[in-house]
Amino acid sequence: MPEKSLQSGWAEYDSGNYGTAMLAFEKAIADGEDASTGVVADAYNGLGWVYLGFSQNAGVNQKNITTALSKFQASIARDSANADAWVGRAGLLLARRDSQADLRDALKAIDNALQRDAKYLYRHVYDSQSDLHALKMQCYYYLGELSKAREESNRALAIEKNNGVALTIKKLL
Repeated sequence: MPEKSLQSGWAEYDSGNYGTAMLAFEKAIADGEDASTGVVADAYNGLGWVYLGFSQNAGVNQKNITTALSKFQASIARDSANADAWVGRAGLLLARRDSQADLRDALKAIDNALQRDAKYLYRHVYDSQSDLHALKMQCYYYLGELSKAREESNRALAIEKNNGVALTIKKLL
């Protein structure tokens, strides 16, 4: 049952058991030929977050980032309403920031997330709309677009006055 494997994958992910989570997500994909598109898409999304988790545990690893991005993209291709996959993609593009294109793509991904199915938002690292505005603020900061970074900081802090990322970067502005 791919649904059961998907649930198991998220439970293992939430416990920090990334290797076990990976196996459960891969099983959900393998068994998911007859499952709903959303189940397989969310399993790919789970794999993206797993590879991101591996990167954070071992330092930023370019291969893990590339793999995670491909998994998020596979999720989005199967279910573009999965806001969590858009958020994961945005976070990874910000982490990689090889070019201004990465940062611009991250901004688009955040906007896509905010327009998608809210049931998929705030499942992992980013807990609120304030966090997403803080993520946008970071992108604008690295692009050198400081007035837009200030705008996003104000949006983030209007939602959550103690948003740590927004407060920290606001000091730099």
